[in-house]
Amino acid sequence: FCGMPAENRRRLTRSVKVPALDSHIIKQQLVIKITEPMAQDLWDWLVLMGWREIDMKSNRRKVRKLGNDAFAKIAQADSSSREDAYRELLK
Repeated sequence: FCGMPAENRRRLTRSVKVPALDSHIIKQQLVIKITEPMAQDLWDWLVLMGWREIDMKSNRRKVRKLGNDAFAKIAQADSSSREDAYRELLK
């Protein structure tokens, strides 16, 4: 890390591993708990939207946890209505 430019150290790595059940994902200060198994295409879409997995035990930032039904609403939406379900959650 010492000789690496700061921009490269701060850059998010693309996560290819789907988060496990009961883990959490974060985007800015919003956190969603994974309450059901996630398909790889849904995780790829969430990563493109800026979400990443977070360890809540070591998290010190102030966050706003979305309800336990938040992930289910996105996961149960088909790919054509996923964007609408996502926008509805962020309101």
